[in-house]
Amino acid sequence: MNASLSLAIPCRADEPDLSAMLASLYEACQFPLLPHHLIEELVICINGLDRETSCASLQAVRTFCAQRSIALKEIWPEPGQTVPPRGIDKSAPPTDRSPMPNALNPGVSEDLLSRSIPTCTVLLTERKGKPLAWNMLWRCVVGETVLFCDADVRVDCESVWLLYNRLQRDPQLALVAAREMPVLEQRETVWGRMGALPYRFNFGNAGGRLFMIRKDALPGEMPEDLLLEDAWLTVAVGKARVAKEWQAKVYFLPPATGRDYFAERVRTEGGKLQIRRAHGKLLKDGPIATYRWTQFFKALAFREYPLVLLALLLRVAASLWARLALMFANQEFYTLYRPFLTTKKWPEARE
Repeated sequence: MNASLSLAIPCRADEPDLSAMLASLYEACQFPLLPHHLIEELVICINGLDRETSCASLQAVRTFCAQRSIALKEIWPEPGQTVPPRGIDKSAPPTDRSPMPNALNPGVSEDLLSRSIPTCTVLLTERKGKPLAWNMLWRCVVGETVLFCDADVRVDCESVWLLYNRLQRDPQLALVAAREMPVLEQRETVWGRMGALPYRFNFGNAGGRLFMIRKDALPGEMPEDLLLEDAWLTVAVGKARVAKEWQAKVYFLPPATGRDYFAERVRTEGGKLQIRRAHGKLLKDGPIATYRWTQFFKALAFREYPLVLLALLLRVAASLWARLALMFANQEFYTLYRPFLTTKKWPEARE
């Protein structure tokens, strides 16, 4: 049985709504079936931050910790410095802006206290990139299992428990991912509906927006130029040791414009090409995902077939675009990376 769990969040400096994501994750950590004192720490890496200025993401973390009496430490690793693999020295006192973890309101129950987050460490870096942030977090966390969560999602209240329970029930597994649930609401464009279609089905690959991984699952770090982190994790951990817990849900916003949808397809097709070229040895057991096309098409409504046809055409166009772009970018795959702005701003109704 695993005795400790670290929560890890890679976050861009310009993330517009980290506070709501943290609130949903905190609520999920209070689920009554989770073991007491399971959560060891919360570690957040804010990347792309200018040393001379603050940002909304950092302020959101400070407010979150102050409101919940979580001890906070902010650290700027020096250029070239490697974060120790067993974490940062937690013996130093928290920053002045954070209350001590025991300074809770008198009305807080002992049961709630036992499931609280005792400490939060924020790693700050001027360098950009999710793989970079992921590696910094991986070196820092001290838990025997790690829950990775994207900064632009909402976590269902049962998801942390369901992922943890699945790892305990299936000791042969090393990584369990949540089911990714696209949210359209008032943003239901043709691009959003098209982007949401594949998430009805379990293709056997790990979703990267919310997953729990054993700390000994990987022999090394993630390549920092990766375009598809979740695909790399699926094959690096080993597909036989990866599963998706269908009842654990994490909500996200699909691209709502044609520009963002096509950019996402370009990144995806470029990421597939990158894994085949640079990490082909990981594919010895077959492709990353399993496509059950008969099941897929049977589950579609007749009116959705034009969306599938359009998606397939754009997939071919995106693959060609990615290959041409790489020819003129001297094989630098990360030049295909671009954030999708329409996947960041949640409607007020879900905040």
